[in-house]
Amino acid sequence: MIEELFPPEVRVVRADAEMASEPLHPQEVSDTARMAPKRLAEFRLGRACARRALAALGYPDFALRNDEARVPIWPSGVVGSLTHCEGFCAVAVGPHSQLLGVGIDAEPRRRLKTRILHRITSDAERQHLASLPPAPGESDWGLLLFSAKESFYKCYFPLARRFLGFRDAEIEFLPEEGRFHARLVAHDAPSAAGRRSASGRFGIDANHVATGVALPAR
Repeated sequence: MIEELFPPEVRVVRADAEMASEPLHPQEVSDTARMAPKRLAEFRLGRACARRALAALGYPDFALRNDEARVPIWPSGVVGSLTHCEGFCAVAVGPHSQLLGVGIDAEPRRRLKTRILHRITSDAERQHLASLPPAPGESDWGLLLFSAKESFYKCYFPLARRFLGFRDAEIEFLPEEGRFHARLVAHDAPSAAGRRSASGRFGIDANHVATGVALPAR
């Protein structure tokens, strides 16, 4: 499901049980000093996925460190994104020559509470969600919208270095195509490499929903 969210130039690796025992790169250990056990386990899985994905692009044994904003520092010439939630961890990476950025997000399937939906959406978005047919697999459009905004933000922030609130961007779904469109609506938010919108895809399996954004360089 997760691999189908991106164009072919993107390498996607989802964690499996064997990755939980893989050691960190020695240079990554310093980033874990204050992590609680649960966070450390997520970090290890994410780095194991990243090693395999980066190796597929020709960067074996790369130490994936974080910058001061806790954003991964990918190799020069690579863009990437990580996601981890209960029962799910994955990494997407691609060549910077073809992509300005990528964003990936996964969420456990659940019904988003009404108060949370109102906090993260505009009136226009709620009207849009109400006009849609039932979400595939009896899922929740509100949860998919939450995930889509997370993916868009993960693609946007490394380019613009600006934090976004949930209402700084709006999502429009194209259900029959399995796609969505994200655009900045906050006038004071800078563009990301000249772009104020991006397209993405969504997917659903038995336990999770997932979204992915890939911003082409052209």
